[in-house]
Amino acid sequence: MMNTERTWAEIDLAAIRHNYECIRRAFGTVRVMTVMKADAYGHGIAGILPACDPFTDGYAAATVGEGAAIRRASDKPVLLFGPVPEGRMAEAAGLGLTLSVGSIPYAETLAAQLRAHGLRTDVHLKLDTGFNRTGIRWREDGETEALQQILRIFRTDCFRVTGTYTHFACPESPDPDDRAFTALQADRFRAALEAMARLGLDPGVRHCCATGGALAHPELRMDMVRLGMMVYGQCDTLAHAQALGLRQAMCWKSRIVQVEPLRAGETVSYGRTFRAPQDMRLGVVSCGYADGYRRCYPAFGWALVCGRRIRTLGRVCMDFLLADLTEVPDAGVGTEVVLLGRQGTQEITAIEIAQAVESTCGEVTAALSARVPKYYLDRQEDNHV
Repeated sequence: MMNTERTWAEIDLAAIRHNYECIRRAFGTVRVMTVMKADAYGHGIAGILPACDPFTDGYAAATVGEGAAIRRASDKPVLLFGPVPEGRMAEAAGLGLTLSVGSIPYAETLAAQLRAHGLRTDVHLKLDTGFNRTGIRWREDGETEALQQILRIFRTDCFRVTGTYTHFACPESPDPDDRAFTALQADRFRAALEAMARLGLDPGVRHCCATGGALAHPELRMDMVRLGMMVYGQCDTLAHAQALGLRQAMCWKSRIVQVEPLRAGETVSYGRTFRAPQDMRLGVVSCGYADGYRRCYPAFGWALVCGRRIRTLGRVCMDFLLADLTEVPDAGVGTEVVLLGRQGTQEITAIEIAQAVESTCGEVTAALSARVPKYYLDRQEDNHV
């Protein structure tokens, strides 16, 4: 890889299997839905799915294309979270994907497409309990209307309702107001389930917790938890990841392509945002924002070279970033640079980057662009996709 790639990601399949073992210890017999949105949070669906399939009870994705990629390698249930474009509804049903239904207009359009193609499909009923995004709106002053909509969905002849779910807005937050809001959402979800039960409606698999909620509110895990970050060795906080024993699966690497002296007072990159306070040694790293190393990351500003943390300098360019090599005299052209992951005893985590730039670790790994090749490493073999 050092001789062929300018920047690349290595995905550790053994780490993914290890993370599932940690998940099973933490959640016991609760079913696990592995979330593979954004091409498995940037890890690559095709590459990691063989490591996931023996351990998961099913999958979730955001698009028909992602669902199709999962279906090519697994016959386990695949839930599509968002509404499917009308022109791809029949395709999704034909692939055996489970569709989310969260409004009557969408349900009517989906039913018309299914009938036109002679199809039936499994659906999960999506309830909006306060997130205000998608789903049948369940509020205390509108329960009767919401229940009527739910009945219509259950009575649609080409639907098989196999699950019911909602999504929390801030379940991992320790703020008292946020905790109260999570409790309100949970109460609304329970109220909806109880109202459905009174009418003899089977909700199927009940689920409301993603990673943050599943950790912060074990009482709300219900039948299944939706886990994305944890599978890839990430969590809402580094303390949680360490307590669970998770291992980061992705290591993003590049290399130094040029080394030059930087004299005191000289500036670096676009906008001249960094001025050298003293004579320095400057390294040009072959990775930029077109690869997914976002322009806001200098606020974070670390990379690993020769087993040491070094600073990144100035604005990230489309294809390059600049780094301070002053304290690593052994670094030269061709030296490996780790932007995310472990080198020696040092590690940069997606959690660390996300917290520094007020983002999420899922956004950090999902940001890797298609031009960053992924290598899948295992004890038995390495595969390149």
